[in-house]
Amino acid sequence: MRWTNYFIHPGDNRYYIFSFNERNHKEMFERVLIAEKIPFENFEDEELEYGAKYLFGIPRTHLNEAMRANNLLHASIRDPFIKSKTLRWSLLLITGFMIALSLIGALSNQAYGQSWELAVQTRLSTPFKLVGMEPQTFSADGLTTTWSPKVGQSFGVRLQYRFKENWTFGTGLLWLRNNYKIDYHYQNDTLGLSSFDTIPLLRASVYHIPFLAETRVPLGLGYFVTAAAGIGLELRPSDVFVQGYTDDGMNSRSYEAYLGRVRWMSVLMMTELGLEKEPKGETPGWYLGVYWSRALGNSIWVEQVIDSNPYRIIDNAFLNTTLAGVECRILLK
Repeated sequence: MRWTNYFIHPGDNRYYIFSFNERNHKEMFERVLIAEKIPFENFEDEELEYGAKYLFGIPRTHLNEAMRANNLLHASIRDPFIKSKTLRWSLLLITGFMIALSLIGALSNQAYGQSWELAVQTRLSTPFKLVGMEPQTFSADGLTTTWSPKVGQSFGVRLQYRFKENWTFGTGLLWLRNNYKIDYHYQNDTLGLSSFDTIPLLRASVYHIPFLAETRVPLGLGYFVTAAAGIGLELRPSDVFVQGYTDDGMNSRSYEAYLGRVRWMSVLMMTELGLEKEPKGETPGWYLGVYWSRALGNSIWVEQVIDSNPYRIIDNAFLNTTLAGVECRILLK
């Protein structure tokens, strides 16, 4: 199973194959290749041996130009990120409503200061095994791949409605960047091969919309211990692809990693625990705490590929979605 429409030529790793199912897409791609003076060979695969009918062979030396043409083509023909027009407008209206409430809460202290609270937040995800953020290893046909989470960053806003003195309901919008390192080890005793390769960094952007109930216990002098729990929505705007190439004189090979969404939106479990100093007058407060979240079910797929003249190995798996770390907020009224 292939997640993209391009792959290394099975018989000659000097070439990449780009495949299309529709004739008009094939013709559009061909026109761009000719206009950009990208050398190619094309072929119609009547038996659908490679999963598509129209195939193009592109030299590796022109891969970047061909990738750009392929990406622009798919950007022009792909379906909207959210196909339902009703859902698209609903999300826009909800986002606009949240922004409006944020502005009201920030600018109208007298009217809303006792009910609405606005905070700016930043997070640092930390790969601790204790909370489930640990490397995952997958194996297939002699290829062993390890995905190791690295430190990630998050920024966002939080809007909370205080319906009782020590109880709030909160939501907001959070942008996250998840980072991974991918290690490859290929062992083939028959061919006498043993190789080690690394992709040092794969970045993936994610958006979270939390819906949390929070309670707090006063410590005195405006300090509180807070705890929150609830659910959230996770939105992944796009899939991610990175690749590398090694030629050690004995075995030239390329290796690729793909990370994508199983569905465009997933449901999260979320918890938070921290220490808060409430704002007073014109002086903002602060919050320092820890957080944990995880998607329900499988929401991220990964594919790892290693390719050389004697072999081509593809492995697919699902990746752990646990996130945990430290969080800091500036509390505004």
